[in-house]
Amino acid sequence: MESNVSSSIQEVAPTISLKAHSNDISGIAWGYNTATTTNQTLITSSWDHSIKSWDVETQNVVLTLNGSKVATCLTRCQNSNVVATGHPDCTVRLWDMRVQGSGAEGEGGFFDGTLRPSHNAWISAVKWSQDPYVLTSASHDGTVKVWDIRSSLPLHTVRAHPKGQKALCVAVTEDAVYSGGSDCVVKKFKF
Repeated sequence: MESNVSSSIQEVAPTISLKAHSNDISGIAWGYNTATTTNQTLITSSWDHSIKSWDVETQNVVLTLNGSKVATCLTRCQNSNVVATGHPDCTVRLWDMRVQGSGAEGEGGFFDGTLRPSHNAWISAVKWSQDPYVLTSASHDGTVKVWDIRSSLPLHTVRAHPKGQKALCVAVTEDAVYSGGSDCVVKKFKF
C-alpha cells in the first residue's frame, strides 16, 4: 500500500547552542536553582567525567563537578539539588549540586550516598521516583534495582531481562517501574 503523504524532515536552527563538554554528553535534566529568579538551570553529564549546571538565560556554566569516571546517565531529584549518575564501574553516584569542593575520590560535590557496588555491569539508566529518597537504576547486567538512597542495600532487585540481555532504560510511576532492554521488550514491575 502506497502512501500519498510525503514526509520531510524539518530543519530548525537552535535558539541556543552550548559547547558543553569535551566528550559525549550522556545526560541532561532541568535543574533546581534557588539563586536565580528564572529557575532556568540545565544540568548535563558527560563521558569527560564532569557534571555541569548551566544558567540557560545567560548560557554560562554555574557549577562544574569533576569526577573520576565516565558518567553514562543522569537524573535529578525533582524537589532537591541532588543528582544521580550511573557509571561503567557499576556504581551509582549521588551529587549535591549546591556544593563545590573536594569530596570522596577527589570529586567535588560528591557525597557519601554512593550506591556501590550497584550492579555487575555498566549502568545505563537512573531515574528518581516521586519520593525524594527512592531511585531506580538499570544495568547492562539485565537487572533493575530500586534504592532508598539512605541505605547501601537496594530495596528491590529484579532480573528485568534474560541473562545476556541488557536493561537500557527505566521509567518510574507512583506504583510501578518500567524497563526497556536489548531484548526489545518493555516490562512493568510493581513493588
